[in-house]
Amino acid sequence: MPAAAPLLLLLAILWWPLVSPLAPGHLQSPPTFISLNGSRLNHLLLDTHSGHVYVGAINVLYHLSPDLQLLSWGQTGPKLDSPDCLPPIDPTDCTQAETTDNTNKLLLLEEVKNGDPLSLIVCGTVLQGICEKRSLENVSQVLYKTDNPVDTQYVAANDPRVSTVGVVVEQKGVLLMLVGRGYTSKGPGGIPPITMRRLTPVARHSAPAFSHEELGKLVVGSYSEYNNHFVKAFRHNSYVYFVFSRRDVWGKREYRTYVSRLCAGDPNFYSYVEVPLSCGGGYNLAQAAVLGSHREQPALFVAMAMGQASTPTSTDRSALCVYKVEDLDKALHGAQLLCYTQEGKDANNKEKAYIEYEVSSSCLKLPQDSLNEYPCGGEHTPSPIASAIALEATPAFTWTPPITAVTTATEVGHTIVLLGDKNGRLHKVFLHANGTGTKYDTVEVDAESPINADLLLDSTKQNVYVLTERKVTKLHVAQCEKHLDCHSCLSNRDPYCGWCSLEGRCMACVSSMWPCHWCVKDELCTHDKSCPRQHVIYNSREQSLPRGPDSCPCVWALQSSPLVPVGFDTELSLQGKNLDIFEDEEDYACVLVIEGQELRLPATLDLSKETGTHVFKCAAHQFQYSEKQFEYSAPVYLQWGTQRIDSAPHLRLQLYDCSVGQSDCSQCRAVAANYGCVWCADETPGCVYNQSCTSGTMDTCPPPLITEVEPLTGPLEGGILLTIQGSNLGQNFQDIQEGVTVAGVTCSPLPAAYRISTSIVCELQASANVTAGPVVITVRGSEKGESQQTFSYQNPQLSRIVPEKGPLAGGTMLTVHGSQLLTGQRTEQRSDQITGLQAFLGSKPCRIDAVSDTQMICRTSHSNQTGRVPVRVVFGKAERILESVLFSYMEDPVITDATPAESFWGGGRLIQVTGQNLNVVQQPKMSVSYEPRERSEVRRRRHTRVSVRNPLVTIQELCTNVTSERMICKSPAVDPKSRIVRVWFEMDNVHIDFNTIKNKPFTYHPNPDLFQLNSESRGTPIRFKPGGVLAVEGKGLTLAMSREEVVARLGDKECDVKTLDSTHLYCEPPEEQPLALDDSDLPRLKRHVSSLNSLGAHRLTETVVEKMLTNWMSICLYSFLKEVAGEPLYKLYRAIKYQVDKGPVDAVTGKAKRTLNDSHLFREDIDYCSVTLTVLVKSGVEVQPCPVKVLDTDTITQVKDKILDQIYKGAAYSQRPAADSLDLEWRSGQAGHLTLSDDDVTAIVQGRWKRINTLQHYKVPDGATVALIPRSQSSLGVNQFYQTGRETPMLEGEEEEGLRLWHLVKPSEDPEIPKHRKSSMRERERAKAIPEIYLTRLLSMKGTLQKFVDDVFVAILSTKRPPPIAVRFFFDFLDDMAEKHGIDDPETVHIWKTNSLPLRFWVNILKNPQFVFDVQVTDSVDAVLSVIAQTFIDSCTTSEHKVGRDSPVNKLLYAREIPRYKQLVERYYSDIHNAVSGCYQEMNSTLTELSGSFASEMNSLVALHELYKYINKYYDQIIMSLEEDAAGQKMQLAYRLQQVAALVENKVTDL
Repeated sequence: MPAAAPLLLLLAILWWPLVSPLAPGHLQSPPTFISLNGSRLNHLLLDTHSGHVYVGAINVLYHLSPDLQLLSWGQTGPKLDSPDCLPPIDPTDCTQAETTDNTNKLLLLEEVKNGDPLSLIVCGTVLQGICEKRSLENVSQVLYKTDNPVDTQYVAANDPRVSTVGVVVEQKGVLLMLVGRGYTSKGPGGIPPITMRRLTPVARHSAPAFSHEELGKLVVGSYSEYNNHFVKAFRHNSYVYFVFSRRDVWGKREYRTYVSRLCAGDPNFYSYVEVPLSCGGGYNLAQAAVLGSHREQPALFVAMAMGQASTPTSTDRSALCVYKVEDLDKALHGAQLLCYTQEGKDANNKEKAYIEYEVSSSCLKLPQDSLNEYPCGGEHTPSPIASAIALEATPAFTWTPPITAVTTATEVGHTIVLLGDKNGRLHKVFLHANGTGTKYDTVEVDAESPINADLLLDSTKQNVYVLTERKVTKLHVAQCEKHLDCHSCLSNRDPYCGWCSLEGRCMACVSSMWPCHWCVKDELCTHDKSCPRQHVIYNSREQSLPRGPDSCPCVWALQSSPLVPVGFDTELSLQGKNLDIFEDEEDYACVLVIEGQELRLPATLDLSKETGTHVFKCAAHQFQYSEKQFEYSAPVYLQWGTQRIDSAPHLRLQLYDCSVGQSDCSQCRAVAANYGCVWCADETPGCVYNQSCTSGTMDTCPPPLITEVEPLTGPLEGGILLTIQGSNLGQNFQDIQEGVTVAGVTCSPLPAAYRISTSIVCELQASANVTAGPVVITVRGSEKGESQQTFSYQNPQLSRIVPEKGPLAGGTMLTVHGSQLLTGQRTEQRSDQITGLQAFLGSKPCRIDAVSDTQMICRTSHSNQTGRVPVRVVFGKAERILESVLFSYMEDPVITDATPAESFWGGGRLIQVTGQNLNVVQQPKMSVSYEPRERSEVRRRRHTRVSVRNPLVTIQELCTNVTSERMICKSPAVDPKSRIVRVWFEMDNVHIDFNTIKNKPFTYHPNPDLFQLNSESRGTPIRFKPGGVLAVEGKGLTLAMSREEVVARLGDKECDVKTLDSTHLYCEPPEEQPLALDDSDLPRLKRHVSSLNSLGAHRLTETVVEKMLTNWMSICLYSFLKEVAGEPLYKLYRAIKYQVDKGPVDAVTGKAKRTLNDSHLFREDIDYCSVTLTVLVKSGVEVQPCPVKVLDTDTITQVKDKILDQIYKGAAYSQRPAADSLDLEWRSGQAGHLTLSDDDVTAIVQGRWKRINTLQHYKVPDGATVALIPRSQSSLGVNQFYQTGRETPMLEGEEEEGLRLWHLVKPSEDPEIPKHRKSSMRERERAKAIPEIYLTRLLSMKGTLQKFVDDVFVAILSTKRPPPIAVRFFFDFLDDMAEKHGIDDPETVHIWKTNSLPLRFWVNILKNPQFVFDVQVTDSVDAVLSVIAQTFIDSCTTSEHKVGRDSPVNKLLYAREIPRYKQLVERYYSDIHNAVSGCYQEMNSTLTELSGSFASEMNSLVALHELYKYINKYYDQIIMSLEEDAAGQKMQLAYRLQQVAALVENKVTDL
């Protein structure tokens, strides 16, 4: 008993009355149960050896007897803990630590195969999920625990709500535990979803118990993304399976259930493969699972629930789906095969298998036999593999409330499923042969609690242990005693009590404990004593005759041999009895079931008068089967007419085919004699049935033939295993047990590895000296066979190692030099084929990656302490130690700084790294992993894109100039526009993420662009005087490089860089003419920065004069805009926004119901209604309600914008908070506070489409109360995973996953149109006749806005007040220029004026009011402004305004107004022309006044510098022009410019 014996005794006394004994009387025994009221129960475990039951609870473990008596108990908590802190917990370091309950997460037996269990494995939530071992006899006794765990010992999830499952396996005599656990947001990151754990420390490893160090783990790219909810882990045959559910990251992002599989002996997880499970009807979330059998075949029974929308939350609807393990393995094998050999694609090139978990791997095209050669994978095979095709099943049974537990039992070959539900009831379901289920009984176990998933049958399969939150119950599966008569038993259809009712078996019926009788011709079990068609057989308890099972008609045996060879005429004989009652008018037939097909053979009856036995002779037949197997077991029964006669349960024929599996004489002769298989010596010798051999049989077999021996070398000490392949290598193990020698030395065969005639594996024995010779096999001491290959005994030696030091973390690639290092190995050696060869550094293993005869490469493992250790290599039983040179484990490298933190995509930037112990590592690397963008990415709109998920690419660059404290690393190159996932420094096993060094990420920028020299006249040489500076234009030049890093080359020589800014590079060319490096004679600029490898073409978009004119007009017209045009322009903007917002606007496409733009008009009828929200607005300390009108179809971001418009009415847009920074909270009395967002787990996904959430989606009613709260304070409600933009949601994460977003209408899926065709396509689109109904909508909007448009046009073009002096002055200047140059065409002057003022200034402001006002212009408002601006442009042209059927819609809309507006423009130009000419003095006076008012806001030096940049660009041409110009010569302008150039940048001039 434990130390707390008095307390235990007290508990036992308290609980004793609650243990109900089996009550006598009334033939019904109530269930046994024990109430454990101390704490909530989590797990139930049954030790099948002792029958004892173990219960894991919060803070407690219980140990119960088979009849639920309390035997021992022990405490596991509470403990001082915090999920944010690593154990051991020190309250001074971990101030948030508090007394925390320990919830049991894993309860397993540590047991060896065919041996007694060793201990109880217990893991809980506290101290980061560490485990301990407890005594099975007394659970208070701790056998193993760790007080100072390392991070690899954290096993279970540290959150009670997150699932953990486990299974114990044995691998090469070592016990391991495979654990699946969900993602937890707190605590140490980076614990993989599935890990392999060592249960006991091993001498050659330093890893402690429960550590996953140097063992397999499922590596994932994003732990939160792959948040697997584990339901079950189990072992079957040589595999381990996990059942779990999670979001389908690869496909539609719906939650679904998966089964994954691993080879039980795969320490690297190379064999990992998973397949989705589909349970028809939308049941997608696994709740419980168990491995059972159905129809004598292993099957996986999974209780599934229907999920709520696209969330991991289940509804009340659930189902049971059954999957044959054979089908499951076939699906997993198929995915592996496709990913190994067909790049994951099927015959139609569709992707059916892929690499999951964001792992940098991809499906390959390996040889077709790769999966057979590597059934558990290897280093060269892709993993982890996932099937894109789900394994489907139809629900066998559906139920509400949810099923929470499942287990199965088999009775007389029939399947019973026991299902526990959320309401504490246990349902018994009979599973029919066709896969459908019928519920026949329900037992209420615990009305106050759901039934736990740990539903366990005892070893007899007659009792079931049921766990609920507070008690453990033991129930009889069969409760036949409650049926008091035959009628009650049969009508209840309990399979345990009335198989006769389900089976139709006479013997079962008349043997029943109730008075049941059998109607022979009706095949009916009944409580009546008469039958419809006569012939009744009475129950054995009756006095009437015939009675009892001996009177039942049946076929009970085969008179002929059950062994039947294929392809040979064989006549069967069946023995039956009590068949007299069947009249002779019906025919008899023998029926065999072969590979699912029924074979019917006519039968004749021969009655034996002596014994009364019926003998049925079946017609002779040559039996066949297609399976490539030696034997096939076929059921056989007798039919009378259409009635099947009872037959013994195991009446079967054993069909066999001598030729299958017997490839040589010895294998054939090894078959048991009663099969009659002989080796037939005809033209093509083979193994056949003796009566099929016509040319004579061979009585003795040829001598042994050895075809292959591996390996061909071994150490003098022996100890390695030799595999010998061939034929006629004995007919049994005893034939060769003493008969194998290798180079004259005995080799001991292993019985378990012997394969009759074809393969021998033997252990090499020691040899006194180096020798060589053949392998000789002697069979039965006489016949000998000798190999053609020669085996050599060798003496391998070690000479030196490189390098001689490495970090404690391990991972150093160590090269061991020596001779004959391939001893005991194959000649061509792959790392996954190395056997019997091991390397160690002291006691630490060094994992061998490659080996040749002279060197071996291995990767060091981690060490706990620094120091020098010898290198040791083991070849079988031989050990070689290199004493002369020791390997030094040194402190791990540390990085304290790395600069700069940016690079171009092209990479190659030198990163200066500082730290300590950097030279401990031989090859430090800078690494980046990224997801490349698809080249075929389709950009649909400004904010949305569709792309296909790509596997991660990892690029590494070696670091150079490595000292203890410094090294230089080149930034790796990445594909342009890639998504950077991680940047880190890799130093053997020390991986340091860049963002942990400086608390900021490493950033990649687009490659810089350098424009072509002399782009205005390509091909013309640049006249350049020595000593001058060359200016090269570009963009983005300083994003990720400084002047010191640039090397510019002009042809074959360097151009000395003087200055670098974001758009210009100034360099001084060499004094001598450089040679061109390409076909042209023209020197070009080359860049040797990063990988800048393209010369961009320079495009001039605007002349300096045009820029200056625009800016001049902007300054001169500012007061006119402020005093005259500003007000009507702002009113127009407000009117448009108000009208657009009154109707629905699509947040993705920008289409609206109320617009002037036909391409932005809804062609669909959108149902919507206006909703008034009461918005709580905080004003000082008071909260004021404010009514805001919105639409129920508005997205949440649209609602937030409308609320902000109302609350901040009159305030500048830049001064109000951004919608992104606020959350919209719906406040409802009953529901509390719910945060609404454009995208969350409730969002509706259909196929590839995901809908953005609206008020309608959340069912927000009219008059609802809402509030806008800062996002950082929002902690309740639905988590918002994505930020939304102002109008179009920036849900790019969804788009990248292959989902397309939609709001009110789904965007067009037209493919990307080439740029050169877009304009013509647009014109064609516009030319389509617009239906009248839509034109009416546009006209309605136009009529509403007409006054505001008129007011703006009149304000701009009216001459009732004098036009601005700048306009008058400039128009006069243009008139003067026309007159000076003799231009008489009035249309030309009209175009000059239009281009200078309306098109250059007013159109820009009409289209972009945000240039003038502090407002937000959405896409839908912008679309309306574009139509109005186009109308303004059309009004300024002189061409005749013709309108026809094919005219653009905007011209049709304003067909009446445009002629009126044209008159306005012409009158405006005419009035200014006819007015008194504006004099220079007035203009100068105005400019002086303007200069004064803007003096404080202008920087003349900057303006002069911008001018000089332009001059410098065309310096030679300007100097030449000034020298040739008469006025320039007179004013010596060229000379003056040279003086300026000399002052600004020391240009060498002609001075």
